[in-house]
Amino acid sequence: MLRLCVFFVLLSYSATADQAVGGASFRNTAHRAMKLYWVSNTGKPEYMGRVGGDGASTGFVAYVGNKFFWAEEHANPPVPSTAKGAKFAEFVVSAGQRVYYYEDDSTLPNVKSKLEEELNWMADYKERTGIEWVGTAWPRPPVTFDMWRPEYVGQRFFVPLEETPHAGHYYCDFVENITECLTDDGRHLRPEVAYQSAPDGLVVECVSIKPKAFRVVNFLTDFETDYLVHQAAPMLGRSTVGDGADARDSGVRTSKSAWLPRGHSEVLDAIYARVGIITRVPDSAMQEGNVESLNVLNYPTGAEYTPHYDWTADGKVASRFVTALMYLNTPEGGGATSFPQAVMPNGTAGTEIPALKNQLAFFYDLLEDGNADELSMHAGTPVTAGEKWVAPLWIWEPSRAI
Repeated sequence: MLRLCVFFVLLSYSATADQAVGGASFRNTAHRAMKLYWVSNTGKPEYMGRVGGDGASTGFVAYVGNKFFWAEEHANPPVPSTAKGAKFAEFVVSAGQRVYYYEDDSTLPNVKSKLEEELNWMADYKERTGIEWVGTAWPRPPVTFDMWRPEYVGQRFFVPLEETPHAGHYYCDFVENITECLTDDGRHLRPEVAYQSAPDGLVVECVSIKPKAFRVVNFLTDFETDYLVHQAAPMLGRSTVGDGADARDSGVRTSKSAWLPRGHSEVLDAIYARVGIITRVPDSAMQEGNVESLNVLNYPTGAEYTPHYDWTADGKVASRFVTALMYLNTPEGGGATSFPQAVMPNGTAGTEIPALKNQLAFFYDLLEDGNADELSMHAGTPVTAGEKWVAPLWIWEPSRAI
């Protein structure tokens, strides 16, 4: 079962999104591992992760003015002490810089030469395209899958589903008591009361061109949304940010979550297939190994997920390609998905997709040439009343094997 939690967060709560530096990459060229810390608004060091030596990197979004420092992996005295020897190589994030690296006498010549080659390539890319190269390896190959290419905000595309019955909607006669729809294992459906029916099709509506973001109303049925909540609720745990050994609780993400793989039941199988059709990703790529488990999230009143990206500046070819969000209820207040850096037709910045039950929202994490999309920054706005249930599903580029 795939449970890959990779979330890349903004580090400052007082600055605005237009001060964000997307795809900040932090490199350790020393011939040993180091630890990276962020100096929070309170002055307390926050551990951001261990970065291996010889050019290893980590990455996330930061704000102009954010302060960081490197520390020895086994510093003495250890961080957060401010005593001499505990920290060094402090630096501040600036608007015009994406790569921040540490080097010392142990840095090998070939490591330094490779970094200089990369920086020259990035400068050339910006001169050719007018935008920064961020996020993934350089040069990264173009994306493999077809992408929707809308010409204007509000444009609609009809996606037929008649010939794909396996992706059809599920219904149950006992909507008020979902347990009556389930077999004894609590996951699968009783065929005498639950059934599948494919609609003629669904409509994909463009919400933004920069970034490419869309919504699909009635993507799920009432039964399917209630089923997902019923399956996830007993497994909920505190959501984290970071990945692997660096996964941690954070005030930027104040929800609870559970994970449901495609093989969980026939309902999940149909939903995964439907997401693939809507996003134009072949079903062969909607299998474990190229798609993550469905991450069902619960946000209570006051909870939010501050602006962030779903890709990382880690120097790897591997990257998420599509973020798909399924709304499982309509909060009494708040809970929209906002895109603070979206470039709108009237010249303004920012748009949002309201949290409406049964709706799907999706957007691309990458551009056509393989670069990460800096405009794909998004946030789960605070829930002002009631609670919010939402389920993101992340699809990766097939150049990556999980």
